[in-house]
Amino acid sequence: MKVKELKISPVPEDKKFSKIYAHIILITPILPIIILSVLAYLNQEVLKDLYPVFLENKVFLIIFFIFWFGGMLNMSRETLNYLLTEEICSVESKTFYYQKFRRAFGMRKLMKSFEIPLLEIVEVKEVKKPSIIYYFLNPVSHRNSVEIETRDGKKYKIMNSIVFGNRNTQNPTSEITSQRANKIYNEVKDMISK
Repeated sequence: MKVKELKISPVPEDKKFSKIYAHIILITPILPIIILSVLAYLNQEVLKDLYPVFLENKVFLIIFFIFWFGGMLNMSRETLNYLLTEEICSVESKTFYYQKFRRAFGMRKLMKSFEIPLLEIVEVKEVKKPSIIYYFLNPVSHRNSVEIETRDGKKYKIMNSIVFGNRNTQNPTSEITSQRANKIYNEVKDMISK
């Protein structure tokens, strides 16, 4: 019998626009390839004109491509791991259960799952607020709300407190995010302590 269950997602279930926009963010890094392919298909002369320019500036082009490719991989990874997710935690028969699902393109896939007996949990604490630099360096920022430490020294940082809505709710250092992180932390702590 489940005592309590907490389910959170950075993209709210009832907001269709946010879901569509999150998927657009996932696809955005590959848009230059799509646009260049369409232009090359429609107009071969443009490709013939661009080819000598690419050859003249190949060092710059290689450096640009490396940075673009690295940014593309990072953006896709951040979006799939922190934005298009759903986290569920519950307590059932004196065991804490946690599951993290990836919800992208209508599919739901289990990413991470663990269970900890309540007797093994030593400490439940709130995760520190990240620095403002973190917000600028990560395209899709996240902030875990809860850190669970077990007797064998393992630490689990769970429950992303970012909401994909407006600028304040996406900033991991904002007051709104801090309030949501505190609320999630209190709910998980109450769930474990009962």
